[in-house]
Amino acid sequence: MISGMGGASFAEQLIAAERMGKDQIFESNKSKYESQLDAYKILERSLDKMTSNLEKINGDAFESKTSSISDDNAAITVDSGAPTGNYDLYVEQLAQAHQLTKNFASEDALIPTTGVIEIQLGADAADTISLDMSVLNADGTATVKDLTSMINDHPDNPGVQASLVRTGGQVELMLSSKESGAANNISVNFNGADWGMTERRAAQDAKVNLNGIDITSSSNNLANVIDGVSIELNKTHAVGESSSINIVSDTDSSEQAVEDFVDIFNDLMDEINKLTRSMGSEALDELNQENSDKDDSSDDEDDEDKDDDFNSSITEDQLGVLKGDSSIRMLQQGMRDAIFDSAPNGMRLSDIGVEMGRDGKLEIDSSKLSKALKDDPNAIQAMFTDSGSYIDRLDNLIDPFTKFQGSMDLKKDNLEKQIERVESSMDNHDRQMEQRYQIYLSQFTAMENTINQLNSASSLFY
Repeated sequence: MISGMGGASFAEQLIAAERMGKDQIFESNKSKYESQLDAYKILERSLDKMTSNLEKINGDAFESKTSSISDDNAAITVDSGAPTGNYDLYVEQLAQAHQLTKNFASEDALIPTTGVIEIQLGADAADTISLDMSVLNADGTATVKDLTSMINDHPDNPGVQASLVRTGGQVELMLSSKESGAANNISVNFNGADWGMTERRAAQDAKVNLNGIDITSSSNNLANVIDGVSIELNKTHAVGESSSINIVSDTDSSEQAVEDFVDIFNDLMDEINKLTRSMGSEALDELNQENSDKDDSSDDEDDEDKDDDFNSSITEDQLGVLKGDSSIRMLQQGMRDAIFDSAPNGMRLSDIGVEMGRDGKLEIDSSKLSKALKDDPNAIQAMFTDSGSYIDRLDNLIDPFTKFQGSMDLKKDNLEKQIERVESSMDNHDRQMEQRYQIYLSQFTAMENTINQLNSASSLFY
């Protein structure tokens, strides 16, 4: 053929030139929609993460308490519900579990073959076990050691522990109540009469005085005396002595909660800025590196929030892809307005050392925050946790975007449909171009055959 090119090559070049314009439009639209879809997924994930982190702050973060005690007569543990204050504790008596013993020549000493041993715990006769020796020791071979097993393994044992205490050439059978307290005393009868056991430790309740209030307890663990406070009694006080207990708000925990709030807010502002504004790749690298450093320093539990199927880092191609979405910019501005206003208790973030910089992100004056927390920790807690607090305001602004069939879902659904339409148009275009290619191919092939025939005919004249 002319120029030495076959009909198929001519057809391919014509189709390539003919389809180039539409292919570029289709690819450009598809790439744009996919970038926007990825951007909304990144933003949705960031909003979900912010909501989750705000919930953590709104929990016990501002309510943590610490305690101290002046001596080791007792140990104190507190939870977030404990009231702050000072307490004076006097331990008069510790709770004890009842213990009885009976002397035997050895652990192999034989026990009676007849008679009934009855062991009762407390005042309720129902809490009694009966050991009929004529049944349990019918062959007369059972020993004191066997008796401990009969007691411990008895299905009706109400809470008595049997053991052997070896004292040189003799052994004592010891019965101990598993629970302390005066009500858990043990009585032992043999054939209806006292079996002659010796009391080694009396059953008694703990007796303490807390800020002038007398308290008795069957246990040395006072778990319900003060809400959120557990007091473990270790030893008694001498007359005139007492322990000083101090319960205060954990300002370190509260300070960390405020810092977390600021970090959460600033992270989202960075995310929105990258998605809605044009910036150079160098600025993007700096922002992504900042986020990477934060992720590396976070606790392991944060790893559970990471989505392994989707990378939240924003690429240079995604910079500003949502700049036409006014709702995202309104969300950002709404969040800034929400934290600029005063809290329900009239305080502002600036009162505790949190200011908004020229870049629209929050900055902390640590010394001012520490002083504010020491002066009035409850007021600062109210700023973030009371009804209508800063956390409530941000949650209310984010919710329309992240809820089921909310703004993010609708935007993503619309973009997925746009991508489907583009892909469908691309498929139709491919089919049309294939049909045109076949037309061109048949035309060029026919022309090529005609030219070949003419060339063959012309050779007859030479």
